[in-house]
Amino acid sequence: MTDVAVGGSCRSHAAMVAAAAVALGLLAFAADSVAGGVGQVLIALTSSGFAWGLAAFLAGRSAATAKRAVGGATALLVLATLLYYLLVLVVSRRWSGGTLEDGTSADLLGLRSVAMMTVLWLTGSLVGGPVLGLLGHIVRVGNVSTSALAAGAVCGLLSGEGWQAVMLAPPWQLLTVSDPYQAEFFRGVVVGELVKIVLPIVVLAWLGTAHRLWRVWPTLLTAAISSGALSAALWYVLYAAAHSI
Repeated sequence: MTDVAVGGSCRSHAAMVAAAAVALGLLAFAADSVAGGVGQVLIALTSSGFAWGLAAFLAGRSAATAKRAVGGATALLVLATLLYYLLVLVVSRRWSGGTLEDGTSADLLGLRSVAMMTVLWLTGSLVGGPVLGLLGHIVRVGNVSTSALAAGAVCGLLSGEGWQAVMLAPPWQLLTVSDPYQAEFFRGVVVGELVKIVLPIVVLAWLGTAHRLWRVWPTLLTAAISSGALSAALWYVLYAAAHSI
């Protein structure tokens, strides 16, 4: 491959990553403004570990080299995070308004919360981006066994947030709410939980078929189950840290 072709491929991948980051940040921000059950479903589709993790994985899978896979996936998550919180800071201004019990403005606390959440999710991007990007690259270029391990690991990582949500708020409990407004909201929560579990399985089925990995299906499923359990535990710790801020 010539230097011109390599440079063109690099620029094309960088442009794709930038466009995906902008789309991800905008969609996540827009989903926050939709109320009720529909809003919960949209958040699951655009502003969840599954949605952002899948974007990072696909960025890695489309890269020509492992270095570009890691860099592209990480840059995508970092840029999307910065755009999302910039929109929160400047456009929606959810952090502003209100007063404390002593009558002082709560704006300072709101800004602190936005700053802390930005740091938290940037840290998550810097950790998760390289992992998901590299897994995406391995799925595409590895041998059958290695690709199966990577594909299964990706499925588990993408579904971990959903499994964590189901353990904390089982669907059968949420569906017993009798208040009409709350019932609609919780139905959306249940659908969102299922989306974050079912869609990673769909991704696994696609990868297994596209890369002919079903001949080593025990490896594929073992990796998916073990990484799913690990991912659910990590999401529990992450949400506990977020709620403590």
